[in-house]
Amino acid sequence: MKMLVIADDFTGANDTGVQLAKKGARTEVLLQSDPTVNSRADVLVINTESRAVDAQAAARCVTEAIEHYAEQRPTLYKKIDSTFRGNPGAEIAAALAATGARLAVIAAAIPAAGRTTLNGECLVNRQPLHTTEFASDPKTPILSSRIATILASQTALPIEEFSLAAVRSPSLGEQLAALAQQQTLVVMDAETEEDLAAIARAAARLAFPVVWVGAAGLANALPATLYMQPRSRLPLLIVAGSMSEATRKQIHYASAHENTVVVDVFPQALLGEEAADCLNRLADESAAALLRQQHCILRASRSEQERELIGSLCQQWQLSRQQLGETISKRLAELTVAILNRAQIGGLFLTGGDIATAVAASLHAKGYRISGEIAPCIPWGTFVHSDLDDLPVITKAGGFGSENIISEAIGFLERLYEE
Repeated sequence: MKMLVIADDFTGANDTGVQLAKKGARTEVLLQSDPTVNSRADVLVINTESRAVDAQAAARCVTEAIEHYAEQRPTLYKKIDSTFRGNPGAEIAAALAATGARLAVIAAAIPAAGRTTLNGECLVNRQPLHTTEFASDPKTPILSSRIATILASQTALPIEEFSLAAVRSPSLGEQLAALAQQQTLVVMDAETEEDLAAIARAAARLAFPVVWVGAAGLANALPATLYMQPRSRLPLLIVAGSMSEATRKQIHYASAHENTVVVDVFPQALLGEEAADCLNRLADESAAALLRQQHCILRASRSEQERELIGSLCQQWQLSRQQLGETISKRLAELTVAILNRAQIGGLFLTGGDIATAVAASLHAKGYRISGEIAPCIPWGTFVHSDLDDLPVITKAGGFGSENIISEAIGFLERLYEE
C-alpha cells in the first residue's frame, strides 16, 4: 500500500478513490480500518464517518486510522468536503500530528464541479460559499467563505494563504519549502485543473513529505508515482504437491525451458520435530528466487521411488495414507503462505486437489471464481474473499496437462499482465 486516503463520509471516499483507480491504481475503500487488508492494494481509502461528530471525536478517528498503517509509512491524502463541511481543521491538525509532516497542502477546488478557491475563499459556481445553500446544511452549517477562518475555528496551527499568482509562479515549490520550519496549513487558490496540477507537481517535488488535503480535484491531479507501485511482471509460484509422473515431467520441462528454480520439499522433513525450521529455510530459499524474478516450483516428489516411501512414512508416524496426505498438504500450504509473506508473486499455480484445497484454506478463501482456462481442463480464476485478493490462481489435477503446461501457465500470466 502506497497511499492512505482518509475521508469523512462514504460517498466522498468513493469519489476521491475513483480518481486514483481510473489511473490504474488498485484502490480499496474500507468502511473501517483493518490492518489485515490486501497487501497488493496501491491505495486504501478509509471512511471515518466523522463529518457530523464533534471536532475532538473527528480528530481521534483520523489519528486511529493513521496509526493502523503507520508501519507502512504511506503517502497521506486527507479527503475533505469541497465546501468545508464537517471538521476539516481538527482532522487536518490530527493528520499532521500523527504523521509528523510539516505542511498540509490544502486545495479543495473541483473546477469541473464549479468549486474554486480565489483569494482564500471557497466559491461555488462563482458564488461565495456562505451565500449558497451549503451555508444552511442541517448537520454542518457554514458561517464563512474564507477557508482560513473555517480552519482556524478548529485548530491553532498557523495558516498561510497562497494566491493564484503564487500558485502560478515558477517558484511555488521554493515558497512551500520556506514554510516547513513549523507545522503549517497552506490554503491554495485554484481556478482550473492546471492550477491543481501545478500545486501537485510542486508539492510532490519537495524534499519532505506533506499531508495532501483536498477533494476529487486534487486527487485527480496527483502524480501517479505518489500512489502507484511500478507495474512489473511478477514471477509465478508453482506448488506441485502431486506425486504423479505427469507432474514430474511437467516440472522437468519447465526447469529446462523457463527461468525457474525448483525447491525440493521432502515429505519426511515436514513431519519431524524440525518441521518448523525446515519450513522457514524452504520459505527463505523460495522467496529469494522470487525476489530475483525467477519462477519458483515447490516439488514434493522427484521420482517414483519417493512416491513408494509413503507406505513406510505411514508406518513410522502411525498415520493412515489419508492422514499423512492431509498433514503434508497442510504443511505445504503453510509453506506457501510463508513464501507469500516474504515475496510478491504474479500468480499461483496449484497442482493436486488436496494441495489446492489446503492452500485455499490457509489463505482464508471462501471459494474460487473461475475466469477461464489456460488449456483443456486447466482452469484459472481467483480465490473469493482470500488474502490474495484478485491474484490469478491456476489449478490442475495431478495427472492432467501436457508436458509443457507449466510453461504455458507462465506465458499465460505474462500475457495477462500485458492486457
